[in-house]
Amino acid sequence: MNARHPDDGSGPGPGEDSPTRSPFAEHLVRERDHLNAVLARAVALGADRDDVAAAVRELRPVVDGLAPALDAGELAGVVDALVSTATRCVAARRWRPDSAERWAVLALAPQVLPWLRTAPAVTVAALTDAARPVAARGDATGWGRRVSAAAEVAGAATLAARGGPASEGLAAPDSPAATVRDVVLVAAWRSGLVRYRQAALRAAASLPSPVAAAALDLAPGTDVGAVLERHANDPWWWPGQAAAASHGAAPAVSRFGGFRGFGGPWLTLPLVVGPLPGEPGLLWAVRTARPQAEDWTLVCDVHGWAALRAAPGAEERPAPGATDRTPPAGVPWLDDVTGQASTLTPSTHLTLVSREHSYSLDLVRAPR
Repeated sequence: MNARHPDDGSGPGPGEDSPTRSPFAEHLVRERDHLNAVLARAVALGADRDDVAAAVRELRPVVDGLAPALDAGELAGVVDALVSTATRCVAARRWRPDSAERWAVLALAPQVLPWLRTAPAVTVAALTDAARPVAARGDATGWGRRVSAAAEVAGAATLAARGGPASEGLAAPDSPAATVRDVVLVAAWRSGLVRYRQAALRAAASLPSPVAAAALDLAPGTDVGAVLERHANDPWWWPGQAAAASHGAAPAVSRFGGFRGFGGPWLTLPLVVGPLPGEPGLLWAVRTARPQAEDWTLVCDVHGWAALRAAPGAEERPAPGATDRTPPAGVPWLDDVTGQASTLTPSTHLTLVSREHSYSLDLVRAPR
């Protein structure tokens, strides 16, 4: 396959003359054979040739914007990572104007320049692979902001290690690739992907404290170890959340679930059964009724939630019992309660409620 030149839609290929030259275009000329092989591989996987060429052209402003800050070797690595990832996404039908993967390549990758210098392939792949689940179940904008902030802090550490201006408390990472993966994971959990909680807590503890603080959206100078230790024992505590846990006399209400046709997990109304063993307030047993009873586990913490089908026999689950149909005090529902369960964390009184006419569950939080 002969890749089209990014300067226009129908112009010469990478090895031919072009009226204009950019760092990206010049690199395509130098590495024509290698990049043509990358593009041909995408076409062999089912990508349309015109779509591949269009995706490559979209990379030009990204690369040209980064080029002044990169040496020749770094530029080659960045171009290869971006082209390989973009064409892979085209082949997978995930390079669309509204796709999270395209946003990660074109908008987020340029914000993590320190990592592109040291681990371009790992960085672009990690961002692209995580973007879709974060966009589907979390706060993609917040995730991107946290990742880019952590990259900036990590870059300052690398600069200091190379003899640049020193930054207090920073040490250059031993493995840039491992740092990238850990930050992407930690920021994803902090942005709502609660399923990654345990792995993210371990990853955050392994990061340099300033990098972890940036990925967790904590203020500079925060004792990250103390925050992680306390949160590990209290999933509903987080710095700055105490004041947000209630609004005057009324408790705070978090809403989870929803009808599957609108992006939620359930086809039928959920019933709260009770809390499950483990960290208080993290795991809850839920059941749906029709067409046949199905058990679910609601996983939730201060940052996010997930509803997972329960594996048969995987854990001892409470049986549905008589339910107090009195709504928690201070919550102005105009609906009947069908299921209700409470538990205490070190900081919060939690009550999970299901209602007669709602596909969502409400978690009522009141400070202890």
